[in-house]
Amino acid sequence: MQTLRKLVLGQTRRPPNYPTVPTDTVIHCWTLRFNDVLDTDMLHSSLAKVLARPGWKKLGGRIRMTDKEKLEIHVPESFTAERPALNFHHDSFDVSIDEHPLASTLPQATPGRPSVQIGPSTFRVFGVPPGTPVCLEDYLQSDSPQLTLHIVSFTDATLVSLCWPHIAVDAMSLRDISVAWSLVLAGRESDVPPMLSADEDPMARAGFDPAFNEPHALQNRWVMGLWAFFWAFRFILDLLLWRRMETRTLFLPRKTVQELKTRALSCLSTTSSPAPFISDGDTIAAWLSVMATAAIFPPSSTRTISIGNAFDLRTRAPSLFPVRPNEGSYVQNALFAFWTLFPAGYMASNKQNAIGPVAQAMRKAIEEQTTEASIHTLARLSRESLEFCGVPPLFGDTSSFVINLTNWTKSRLFEVPDFGPAIVASSKKGGGQSSTTKEEQPRSVNRGRPVYYHVQGVSPNNMLERNGAFIVGTPEGDYWINGCFPPEVWKLIKSTF
Repeated sequence: MQTLRKLVLGQTRRPPNYPTVPTDTVIHCWTLRFNDVLDTDMLHSSLAKVLARPGWKKLGGRIRMTDKEKLEIHVPESFTAERPALNFHHDSFDVSIDEHPLASTLPQATPGRPSVQIGPSTFRVFGVPPGTPVCLEDYLQSDSPQLTLHIVSFTDATLVSLCWPHIAVDAMSLRDISVAWSLVLAGRESDVPPMLSADEDPMARAGFDPAFNEPHALQNRWVMGLWAFFWAFRFILDLLLWRRMETRTLFLPRKTVQELKTRALSCLSTTSSPAPFISDGDTIAAWLSVMATAAIFPPSSTRTISIGNAFDLRTRAPSLFPVRPNEGSYVQNALFAFWTLFPAGYMASNKQNAIGPVAQAMRKAIEEQTTEASIHTLARLSRESLEFCGVPPLFGDTSSFVINLTNWTKSRLFEVPDFGPAIVASSKKGGGQSSTTKEEQPRSVNRGRPVYYHVQGVSPNNMLERNGAFIVGTPEGDYWINGCFPPEVWKLIKSTF
């Protein structure tokens, strides 16, 4: 059954002789831009101090495979120069970031208008230094720590990147790491919250509680058994039809987001009274899904679009995560997906009017599929599916075309990292985060905080990255989208602007 896993997740450096699940093979890189010159040694040493703390040492452990073909994290008794808590690399350029031939092209906010800009993959050199593990085999065949910190310094700005394996970290984990990192930088090491998932995985209990045994909302649409292989055949055909993928960064100012939301609600007002609630995130996810579908499929298509949206489990499943966020940190991968199913033909033939119904369907999916009972049920289904074919459960039908979306806005990664104590000098440039003017937003607001960031997958040939996007909202209401779609999708998006 590992054949199906390889079709979906892509090949690794060599065929593994052990079972894996999708997130085992995913390595991400998170790159932040600061319009400040930051003290590199302070950033490195403070993060190393976080990883040396009780519980937090788990993040400095080495990934190993047991004789029973299970992954474990082996933590050294102490970290040394020979066995550090994290990999570290530093590059320095004695020029302004605006004078560097590549860094000068990093995406920037375009006040008042949306824009499609260069994608994260172009800037991989700023985030992934030589020797960084980029697949599971790199960890298993070396003594590499899990995290890689890469800092690039300019005379007026700093790029800070963190590479991490998805088996150990997710977006909310990055928030908690940023909190601890900022506290140590500020000399408040005693205020670092305890690590709550150091000795056991709370997710190990998911799906075994008899109090939660109701069926999943889409259980009758689960593509399983022989049907999963029919779906895989269609997946291969899609790979052949749309071989070329392009990563792009999309900036949506607050005004554009509100216009999209108004349009979506106007489409619903004719069918619902009063109009139902949809969030900015629902609107953007629906709009992006409609654009991708309309660019790829004709209005006559009979296929199904299966839209998977990742959601955090920590605040939704107290039976698994009983401690509140301000009392401790569950640093781990604690994500599932809720699914929205829609006919491709309807979305492709109603580009303007489909946004509202799709957003409404997503909101309904959130309400039905993210309850605590649904989380336990999905955990049970996931175990069955992974055991049978090596991939999580897919909902839809054998014609399903999958779009994967992740919204990082709730992680507040524009606000939480506070590297102010490490500032050596600040730039006068306004940055790239907000669509407000320089007069509207004082420069001091962003001192020591990121003005822009992007995230990208660095694992080789990971097919889960195809037709997917990371959605990130700023405190000002603007949105950044890092997406990977066929060129036709970006062409259509540009034309709509």
